[in-house]
This record gives sequence, C-alpha cells and structure tokens, in this order.
Amino acid sequence: MIQSINLFKSEVAFVWEDGSTTVLLNSKIRQLCPCAFCSGESDVLGNKYGGKSLSENKEILIVKYAKIGYYGLQFFFSDGHKDGIYTFKFLKSMGEE
Repeated sequence: MIQSINLFKSEVAFVWEDGSTTVLLNSKIRQLCPCAFCSGESDVLGNKYGGKSLSENKEILIVKYAKIGYYGLQFFFSDGHKDGIYTFKFLKSMGEE
C-alpha cells in the first residue's frame, strides 16, 4: 500500500508502507501503460492481441491521478490518455527494474 504520492514536473515519487521510496519518470509510466490498447490483451489460450508500441515522450506530464480501490492508481496524462490502471505491485516492480 502507498503512504504518499508526490507529483513533480517529470516524475512521481511514491512512499510505501514499509518506508521505501520509488521515483518513476512520467514518460516511463506512460510508456508502460497496462491498458489493453497500449499493452494488448491475451485470450484464454495465451494469444496476445493488439498493443501499441509507444516511444518514450520526455515531455509528457501527469495532470492528476485517482486511487482505484485499495489496489491501484489511474493516471491522467497530458496527451489525453487515462485508461490504464496501475496496481501498486506493478508500480513498485517498475521501480525495482
């Protein structure tokens, strides 16, 4: 679970319950959007459909975010995209890469 979220011009800082901190670039968060349009989706047989290869945009801003239940966040980007739901687990793993 996240204790706090701080939006900066080009990055977001997350402070986790365990006291650790993750700082992610806005461009990285946008590039790794988990929505079906951006990342594609798989059927029950594991076949992947769709997905759009997105180049990194260093100018992208996160305009705002919304908490989704007790498990994730939705980011609203300056390019109008807002479909991805980023689980806390996914966000933390992005920072560990």
